[in-house]
Amino acid sequence: MGKIKNLLKKSTKIGASALLLVSTLLPSLALQGQLIVSATNASTTLAPGGAVDTGNHTWGLKDFQTANNYTPVGKNTSGAGWSSSSTYDFGTNQANTGSWLPFNGAVDMTQSIRIVGTTLANSKGLFGSGKILGDANGILLTNLSSSQLSGGATGGNLGVGNLGSGTYFIGNNYSYKKTSIIVGSDYNTATVIAQGNGPGAKILSASSDYTANNNSTNLFTMEWSNPVLNSDGTVTGTISYLSRNGGTNYVSSADITVQKSMSIGFMAATGGNYSQMSVTVNEVTAGKGVQPVNVNYLNSLTGSQLAPKGTAWKNSTITANVGDKIGVVAQGNTVQTSDNYDYFVPVAPTGYNFKSFTPAVTVQNFPVGTANPNQINVSYTPLAQSAGFTFNYDPAAQRTPTVPPLYSVSGVTDQTIVAASPNFQKNLAAQVPAGYYISKITNSAGGSSTGSTTDSTIKSFLAGNPTFDATVSKNQYQIMLSAANQTGTVNFAYKSNVPAGAPTLPNDIQLSGLTGSDLNFVMPNISAGYVVSSVVGPNNVTYSSIAEALQANNHFVPGSNNFKVTISAVTQNGTISYNWASNVPGQNGVVGKLQATLPATTAISGLVGETIKLSPDIPTGYGIDKVVAPDGKTYTDSTTPGMTALQAAQAANPKFIVGPNNFVITLKALEQDVTLKVNVDQNSGSGAPTAPQPYTIATLLTGAPIDGPSIDKAQKWLNDWITNNAAGWSVKDFLDPNLVSYVNSGLSSAVTGAGGVAFSKNNVYQVNLIYSGSIGFSSVPSQIDFGKNPVVPVDKSYQGMLDNSVVVSDTRAPNLATSWTVSVSQSSPIQGVINNGVDTPVSGGISFMNYLSYDGKVLTNNPQVVHSKSAGEVGDTVVIDKASPSLFALKVPSSFQKVNSEFKGTLSWTLTSAP
Repeated sequence: MGKIKNLLKKSTKIGASALLLVSTLLPSLALQGQLIVSATNASTTLAPGGAVDTGNHTWGLKDFQTANNYTPVGKNTSGAGWSSSSTYDFGTNQANTGSWLPFNGAVDMTQSIRIVGTTLANSKGLFGSGKILGDANGILLTNLSSSQLSGGATGGNLGVGNLGSGTYFIGNNYSYKKTSIIVGSDYNTATVIAQGNGPGAKILSASSDYTANNNSTNLFTMEWSNPVLNSDGTVTGTISYLSRNGGTNYVSSADITVQKSMSIGFMAATGGNYSQMSVTVNEVTAGKGVQPVNVNYLNSLTGSQLAPKGTAWKNSTITANVGDKIGVVAQGNTVQTSDNYDYFVPVAPTGYNFKSFTPAVTVQNFPVGTANPNQINVSYTPLAQSAGFTFNYDPAAQRTPTVPPLYSVSGVTDQTIVAASPNFQKNLAAQVPAGYYISKITNSAGGSSTGSTTDSTIKSFLAGNPTFDATVSKNQYQIMLSAANQTGTVNFAYKSNVPAGAPTLPNDIQLSGLTGSDLNFVMPNISAGYVVSSVVGPNNVTYSSIAEALQANNHFVPGSNNFKVTISAVTQNGTISYNWASNVPGQNGVVGKLQATLPATTAISGLVGETIKLSPDIPTGYGIDKVVAPDGKTYTDSTTPGMTALQAAQAANPKFIVGPNNFVITLKALEQDVTLKVNVDQNSGSGAPTAPQPYTIATLLTGAPIDGPSIDKAQKWLNDWITNNAAGWSVKDFLDPNLVSYVNSGLSSAVTGAGGVAFSKNNVYQVNLIYSGSIGFSSVPSQIDFGKNPVVPVDKSYQGMLDNSVVVSDTRAPNLATSWTVSVSQSSPIQGVINNGVDTPVSGGISFMNYLSYDGKVLTNNPQVVHSKSAGEVGDTVVIDKASPSLFALKVPSSFQKVNSEFKGTLSWTLTSAP
């Protein structure tokens, strides 16, 4: 009959986590010897979170003697197979083979296990011997599936190398101990317990070694005893293996820790030595290994765990034997005859339809800590739903706009609203008119979600109503729109042209009110001289007054409710007027002549607080005597140290004030220096004198008369300077300050002609001097040398040699160039001198007076004309050229000739010009 268990009963849960996704399945396993029963009469419906145990958890000998209950795995094997219902030939009669025979069902390691049988190893051939059997024949215990065994390392690695520490070999190791030095020859055997250790095998326990009998049937007994379930789900117990060889028992045992459910079977492996090996199973006592099958309930739309009304449907757990085929069927459907156990899926919850389930699974063993491959998924499809949101305004709101239309969102049962509409919060908020917010959302049962903002209210709503309800009416909601609080500021600012230093502006006025409510404020007082010139309202329109702006913006609106009030400074006026001081020459009976007209009154204007910039029209030659300022005070140059009268008045009255801004300026005449400047015409002759500094004729107030004594004194100064410093220079003309020329007259004429008073600007009189010329020697001889001559008894005549030419230079103007003559005289006669450094004349010595001649004429102390010119001529005239034959001759009588005597005399050159 069918094996059916009700999952609604309480049962011990398997310690494996429920998985929502199926892991990659290992190859399907099928067990023979256990009846596969049709489940057409199945009546058990799975309950979410429930557990069931299929029962039937004990293995028998028949199960282990059924060939189809194994999955053989071979590496380099040949002829492997069942020779009888209880005997399996590993096909290892060649080198380097591996043959694994894992049982399709697992064993429960929390129960004792006993397997009894025989092994056979036959080294065939001419030299068959028990010393060359190879290499392993015994029991396989592993946490791996059959598909993972083919990578096991053979030979001395005993078939468990590369299979991890969860795989064990328990049996005969024919290559346990080498007994010959010949490569690949004799070995002794030992019964061992070995564990996979990286690429090799780790021997946990071994019997004493012995020489195995070749082609001998050896009885074996494998036992698992004293199992203890650990807190982490593993099991620790003692594994032992007895092998009888030639009547002697060889036993090996070890304590090992394994997972709760392990795969078991038989195995053989060869290396360089090999033999035909087989195993015969005669007795088996073992509990079936079990593993949990998780039945997961999924939402077909999301692929995630089904959660009707927000309550997750936890997976159902079916505890089944490894190798059983477990399946599910829809309510009322026929079960699968190929399954060992089938169960009805739970009835679809309200708002869902059953959709599908994944195929039945053959229960697989798997290592602890890895994903459970035994998964069945059952999917349910949520029904379509629609949530509607109807808007209404809070009755207290004023001036409300049109009510927004119904807003709908489509989805499916239990789907979150934000999953159906990712922008739900944003889109719903977008329906809200500006200036309002969602203050309350009420569901069909009267429950409400509130908040102080649209976002907070929607978040509160979604927290309490996150998903679409299975009932249509429960997806309808009422939204209340409340007026949001609006704020504004009345800001005061001066117009950009208001001068700095203006009075402090009124403080900003803060405005607050609900959207649509009345808006008003009172303008504060502002300082005199300032007015409101414009107001920019919240609508960004400029108005000329507060009242006009408030009339157009009389209620709070969404967004800006700001007013910008611009305050301007009022323009103020003033004048600058002038009068003459009492002592100004030329007015009020004061002697002299005014040099300017009194400036006209000028107007000034500026904004309150603006800096007064005074630019008074002060005539040249006059200055400010005093200033009467808007503050009514009189300011002079001595009022404020370091300041002029105008500066002091401005410092005390720097800015336009509310009221008159008048300044009255009294003008005074300034002192003027009347001077005489000497100009020397450098082109009229050479050797011009340096002109003197100008001479101050008088210092007078502008417009005052220049007195006669001062003029005469200046004329005398000029005459004396020419005489002493400018010989050959004479007055050409005088120029008055207006550059009018006065010829053949004195300074007095120029002053009188100019008006006789001190001018306001230029008071410089000028006198122009020209050069009258000169004539003179530019070169004369410094000596005339008659040479060193021998003493002879006869009279001699010698010519004198000039060291310089005689040159006359004439620079006189042509109209002044007169005739001239050059003459020479013997001012000191040639006579004997004592050569003592000062040429002292010899007392009573020889004198050559009347012996020296020029051009045949005897020279005396009277000048003798040597050259004359009837008319002057600008330039140089060479009177005597030193390079020409000398006209100077000295007669030396024989009686005057003296040995070692020296004679010297002096000539004078005279230039005479007429008149």
